Formats: sequence, C-alpha cells, structure tokens
Amino acid sequence: MKKITGTLNVIKKFPLSKMGNPHYAVSINNKIFETKPNASLGYSITNFDNKKVIATFKSYNQGGYWKNSKRILIDVKNFYQSKEV
Repeated sequence: MKKITGTLNVIKKFPLSKMGNPHYAVSINNKIFETKPNASLGYSITNFDNKKVIATFKSYNQGGYWKNSKRILIDVKNFYQSKEV
C-alpha cells in the first residue's frame, strides 16, 4: 500500500452497486483513484471534496501494462486532523 498527500476532488459518481452502495472516482494531485464499490469509504468520500488529505491506496495492474493500473483508495484522512503530519 502507498500513501499520497494532496487536495482531493470528486470527479464522478458511478451508478450504485448491485447492493445499493455508492462508488466514486476522485483525483488527488492529478492522479485518478476509485473507491471500492461496496466499501464504506464511498459514503464519506464527498466530505473530503476540495480538502487536503492523506490517502492510502493500492494499485492493481490491468491488461499487463502499469500505465493501465487502477488505483483503489483504502483510507482517506483529513491532512490537518491527522497525527501523521
């Protein structure tokens, strides 16, 4: 898992999952990330829109090329309230 610090911007809300949970695409420092479709992070991600955050993510390789890798957010914390600062 990796960490990134920057301003989070919500880009897109995907259709609800089959279980009815939200799923979003966001950008942090011009890199695109997604929330897992049935993760609880989908419910709180909009609270961090246009705020500086520390995000933990995992990259998944798709199609054999790292340029096509998908970045999935695991955890997001407010930068100014985090003890990691």
